[in-house]
Amino acid sequence: MGQMGSKFLSAISASFKAYNKKGGARSTKKLVPIHKFLSETILNKLGKSFSIKSLGIGDGKEATFDGKYYLKDLDIAIFKKEKIVATVSFKFVTSNYKQNANNYFENLMGETANIRRQGVGFAHFLVLRGHTPYYSKNKGNLRGKEQKIEIINEKDLQKYIKLFKDMDFPHKPDLIGVCLLDFDKNNNPKLVSYNDFDFSAETKKILQNEFSLKKFLDKFIHLVSLKS
Repeated sequence: MGQMGSKFLSAISASFKAYNKKGGARSTKKLVPIHKFLSETILNKLGKSFSIKSLGIGDGKEATFDGKYYLKDLDIAIFKKEKIVATVSFKFVTSNYKQNANNYFENLMGETANIRRQGVGFAHFLVLRGHTPYYSKNKGNLRGKEQKIEIINEKDLQKYIKLFKDMDFPHKPDLIGVCLLDFDKNNNPKLVSYNDFDFSAETKKILQNEFSLKKFLDKFIHLVSLKS
């Protein structure tokens, strides 16, 4: 992934450290480093005729968008002449993925339709841990004890691949990106080798090419141009 990949992993590392602090799981502070990285990377590619509202840049606030069905705070909103033309939705799943996988996916399709039906470009980037801890429930918002480690498999990714291949309906994001990573004993992130997982040859190819961060950002710049 080169220099951009290194910056991406640094942002993930900072976000993960904020997440692991007391109360960090419920705080927006864990989102600032990665949203800032994506916003700055996109803005550098777009040029001065565009602006972005996001955590970590400008006034540090998200843009609130009047969607087709409900108001929505956008993770990263791209403006052209004070009009929102496209947005990036970002999701970093740190634990209990399999338990919540269907909810994540259903929420994504609802969010997509809410925004795309207003003519705004919508892109979603998902970061998953190859080996994801599962924590028991605890009082309030406190994290429980680690019960097991869940390994991402072919089935976990198929819903996103099917959506990627689907016809262009409002519930389908204009773009999808997926990144798999793990953390070493010092909580430093590293990209996984897809060969270490039970993925089909087609899934590996899609992850390496169509869902890669570089491809995602390149396509997003093109999407913004189309919507401007």
